[in-house]
Amino acid sequence: MSAIQESTADKNSAPSPIKKIFPGLSPLVILGILLVLVPIFVMVTLDSIREQNHRIRERLIERGTFLIRSFEAGTRTGMRTKRWGVPRTQQLLVETALQPGVEYMMITDLNGKIFAHSDPAKIGKYYKNMPPWEKDNDPVEIFSRKVEADPEPKVFEVYKLFSPAHPRHGPGHRMRPDNLYGIDPTPDKKAMEPSPEEMGCQGRLFQKMDRARQDLIIIAGLDLKRMELFKKRQIRRGVGRAAGLLFLGIAGMITLFAFQAYRAARSSFTRIKAFSDKVVDTMPAGLITLDTDLNITTRNAMAIQILAPVKGVPLELPKEMREPARRVMTESLTLTRETTCRSGKGDALVLDLSVSPIREEEQEVTGCLLLFRDLTELAGLKQELERHRRLAAVGKLAAGVAHEIRNPLSSIKGFATYFKERYQDNPEDGQTADIMIHEVERLNRAVTQLLEFAGPVRVTAREVSLKEIVHHSMKLVEGDLAGKGIRAETRITTPMETVTTDPDRINQILLNLYLNAIQAMDHGDTLNITVSEARQGRALTIEVRDTGRGIDKKDLEHIFDPYFTTRSSGTGLGLAMVHSTVEALGGEISVTSQKGEGTSFVLTIPVTPGDRHEQ
Repeated sequence: MSAIQESTADKNSAPSPIKKIFPGLSPLVILGILLVLVPIFVMVTLDSIREQNHRIRERLIERGTFLIRSFEAGTRTGMRTKRWGVPRTQQLLVETALQPGVEYMMITDLNGKIFAHSDPAKIGKYYKNMPPWEKDNDPVEIFSRKVEADPEPKVFEVYKLFSPAHPRHGPGHRMRPDNLYGIDPTPDKKAMEPSPEEMGCQGRLFQKMDRARQDLIIIAGLDLKRMELFKKRQIRRGVGRAAGLLFLGIAGMITLFAFQAYRAARSSFTRIKAFSDKVVDTMPAGLITLDTDLNITTRNAMAIQILAPVKGVPLELPKEMREPARRVMTESLTLTRETTCRSGKGDALVLDLSVSPIREEEQEVTGCLLLFRDLTELAGLKQELERHRRLAAVGKLAAGVAHEIRNPLSSIKGFATYFKERYQDNPEDGQTADIMIHEVERLNRAVTQLLEFAGPVRVTAREVSLKEIVHHSMKLVEGDLAGKGIRAETRITTPMETVTTDPDRINQILLNLYLNAIQAMDHGDTLNITVSEARQGRALTIEVRDTGRGIDKKDLEHIFDPYFTTRSSGTGLGLAMVHSTVEALGGEISVTSQKGEGTSFVLTIPVTPGDRHEQ
């Protein structure tokens, strides 16, 4: 109950976001700082925006004025030459409007009728968005406005009274349509006027305008897109500068308040980190953390101790652990399983593995955590227990079957012997009887082995010479070795001359191992027997190693099982009896084999040491 109450209290007292960002600093202090500095930031930003708008408008007016003045100057220069007329004025207008950022340029009358345009197709039409014009406007004054009428693009127009006349005419001189042709107003003006074919439609419009004695207005439309982009960029810069000042002000003030809290938090963090590191390093399980690319970011000493025999140092993540880790980060789940890792040499490592995702506050998976324990020894004990159970069951079954088979075998052998003697004059029938007797004897031997395997192994210990045990066991297979041309080498490295053990059981074990080795070797191979001392003289280590064909890896874990054999003529009880006899002696047996290179059986048998010879 107290644990539940404590958990609920922790949830209710969860820190606010401000406390998380600035631990130890009051939220009211931060709120006061913001109330003081934010209005300053807003005022500076708005002032900067107004200043930028004013500068942009001035730049647009300056650019439009420059275009208009340039066009008027070009027109004025052209008027000094003969034959300057409407086509050349139109051409100059088009070329002037080709400048970057210019949407259009045109010359209209006060009613909006277009006499010249950068788009020739609009000549003779009326401009719908004609700017207002007063008769008493200063003819040299520049006017401007922003046009946003659909469907026309947004433009900034700069306009004035079109006055390309020479400055000597005075600021009030107005350019009449007849001047556009560059023709002096002389009595024979009509003879110098270009023909209607030379002037075209535009020329006829100017002639009509000349007769109407109308004033002309030149309008330059500037593209606002580039200026809008420039305006936004300048505004962003202004806002950025103001925000930077705001940030510096807030940061400076918060730093003063937070410095002391930082020192206290740092001291607390150091203590917590030291404690957590100690807990992780001393925990009895391996711990590894991975990032999203399955790279090891953290591992404790136990993880290195468990995985180093398999993966070596520097530590690498076994492939058997990569797949569950990848699945955990992909599917965001937790896995618990028992897995077996293998090294390049085939060594097996059984692990109890638990994999869980590592999440940030936003529940995003940023890695995974692996916790594992070494179950190799426990797995071996489980296998051994299971094998013992199977052997016990097989033993009980074998004892019953052997007793049932032995009596009929005796009768069969008796009848076979009788028929052999009765039909001794018939060689063929006698040979058949011999085969029956031989097969019955073979079955009887198998039954005898089965009974010996099923029954308890009795151990009778006595003091015996080591050399005598080894030489006697080798004597039993001397003929088999010579028959296949196999060389035998024995080596005794222990200083013990005599030991107390059961020599009959030792001979039985060695004989079975010798016979298995001889079956696996060919002419020219070698059988090596090495006897050494183990456990400070309290045990013997006997190694029987051959250079024969070896055993497949898939068969190694079954070679001590009853009736498991790879030979067509084998009973599968030899090595099973070896294993049970070694256990009866209180010893251990292990086997290593490499296909095509040979097999090695190592026995470790407890003995009572006797006499020793001086080395």
